[in-house]
Amino acid sequence: MLSYISLFSSAGVGCYGFKEAGFQCVATNELLPKRLKIQQYNKKCKYKSGYIAGDITDSNIKEAIFNELEYWQKHENLKELDVLIATHLAKVCQWPTIKRKMK
Repeated sequence: MLSYISLFSSAGVGCYGFKEAGFQCVATNELLPKRLKIQQYNKKCKYKSGYIAGDITDSNIKEAIFNELEYWQKHENLKELDVLIATHLAKVCQWPTIKRKMK
C-alpha cells in the first residue's frame, strides 16, 4: 500500500494525482475547514478522522496527525509513510513541523 500525509493541503488539488495513482491518504491538514469539506466531498481520506482542520503549529493539531498515523500503523498495517506533502512556502513552514519518528 502506498500512503501519504498532506500538510497545507488547501482543497486537495495536489492530492488528486496521488489518489489517482492508488495512494491512500492517511491524513490531510488545512487551516480552513471549508477547504477540507471539498476534500471530504471528493473522498480523499478513507477515514473521517483523517481530515484535520487547524493550524499545524498548534500542538493539538500535530498530535491529531500523529494519532492518525499511529492508527494506520495499528489497523491498516502501515509500515512506513511513503510521502509527506508540505506545499506551503511561507517562512514558518520552512522549519521542520514534524520531527517525531514513526514507531
